[in-house]
Amino acid sequence: MKTHSGARRRFLKTGIGVTASQWFPGLAAAQAGGGPRLEWQQFKTTNQYPAFVNAIATMRANANQASPGSLSYWSNVHVNTCPHGVPYFISWHRGYLYHFEQQLRSVSGNPALTLPYWNYYAYATLPAEFTDPAPGNPLYVPRQSANVRSALSLAPFASAVRNFQRGKYNAFEPSIEDVHNPIHDLIGGVMSTMQSPLDPIFFLHHASVDRLTHAWSLLAGKTMPNSANPYSSTNSDVYWAGNHVYATGLSIERYKTRIPGWLGTSYASNAVPTTLPPLPAAAAARAALLERPPFQSFRTVAGRRLSSTRRSVSGVAQVPFDEQSVSVLLRLAKSDAAELARVVALCRDAGEPDARQMPGTIKLVFDNLSVGTAAKKGGFFYALYLDMPAVVASQAERETSLIGTLGAFQIAAAAHHGTPRIEFDVSYLLARQDRVNFGELVLSWVRVDGDRPPAGKVILANEIRVELAFAPDDAHMLSGDAEDIERQHL
Repeated sequence: MKTHSGARRRFLKTGIGVTASQWFPGLAAAQAGGGPRLEWQQFKTTNQYPAFVNAIATMRANANQASPGSLSYWSNVHVNTCPHGVPYFISWHRGYLYHFEQQLRSVSGNPALTLPYWNYYAYATLPAEFTDPAPGNPLYVPRQSANVRSALSLAPFASAVRNFQRGKYNAFEPSIEDVHNPIHDLIGGVMSTMQSPLDPIFFLHHASVDRLTHAWSLLAGKTMPNSANPYSSTNSDVYWAGNHVYATGLSIERYKTRIPGWLGTSYASNAVPTTLPPLPAAAAARAALLERPPFQSFRTVAGRRLSSTRRSVSGVAQVPFDEQSVSVLLRLAKSDAAELARVVALCRDAGEPDARQMPGTIKLVFDNLSVGTAAKKGGFFYALYLDMPAVVASQAERETSLIGTLGAFQIAAAAHHGTPRIEFDVSYLLARQDRVNFGELVLSWVRVDGDRPPAGKVILANEIRVELAFAPDDAHMLSGDAEDIERQHL
């Protein structure tokens, strides 16, 4: 279903000045709440299952995009206001699930109905109820893949991941998003677009991310910004100030999304995964032979000052992504290599990485990305590595060089925020690699396919570059001007 600007204006205009209970018929009764959210395999054995299926069927059949009783309404909320790859990814979606759950209760007439979640760390294949194409099955939509095992990682639950929010080092939010994104990509279909809530599995996927977030927060040594309940500027972290606004008449105070309990929500299990499910036989054979891909050459781009606080130190242009896995050598001028070494040394010497603001960061930037028409359906992603070993001998070795992933969903989300650009902070990744020479960096991408991947060129990056980024007060640390930098690369 296509979202038009006119529909968006009507969507936002409707209900100006109304309260949430007026805007959502039956919401006051629906807010009574039920028990904990259950994993799908247990949920489908309860008497809530038919209420959930019937509610999804009713919402899919409602063609009125301005009605909160339609699934397209919630898709438009996601298209218009959701954050991905930016702060509040977790908090925004927690409030979004809360409001959607209230609507499910209203539509179903069951005030005890709760959203189920899909624990893909235990069941990596889509639940059978979502893949049955029988006529009239409201849980089925066309998809590219059913198994998401290749997207899963235990990295978000590593002991080093201490901080909660994006923008801090060793943070959970970007780490769990690096699991969330390729799941969207592998499933594909509408899940690889910003209209992904049109696929009912979206809500089970995000309930799983929400559960994993809460489970992580309960582990010893994890830190989240504190808040009183209710929020107070005198004894609460400013991170929780303000509101998430989903649509006119529909918002939530941010502090309420700090923990599920403040929204009246809980989960049947608060355990974090400690193992990954087994890979399908073919994928297991490929994983056992993970080697650094062969090198290819692309047109190099000279280093240059990008702003008063950022400078590109190495780059390549017009880079296509297809079925092949590729490595590219990024060469740095001597002065730029020394600058990277200085930033990495500061990262290593910082002790507790969240204890102080680092004066500089190292970014890997994929700029001006485009996706081919067939590739927009997803069914694939690329695992990105920096200085990948020639042969990856263990999962731990993989984690020391894994940057993140790149796929159709991430690009759609980046374009949603403006320029289709994705950037990764690789400062601490380089620090953990214990290297001393930064004259050359090796970027590798490994293609990961689902059941029905697209062929040919699927993504084009206008430029891939390494950037040095400094806070405004430290901008003087950007040495050299653009002409000097360009001369260094000639």
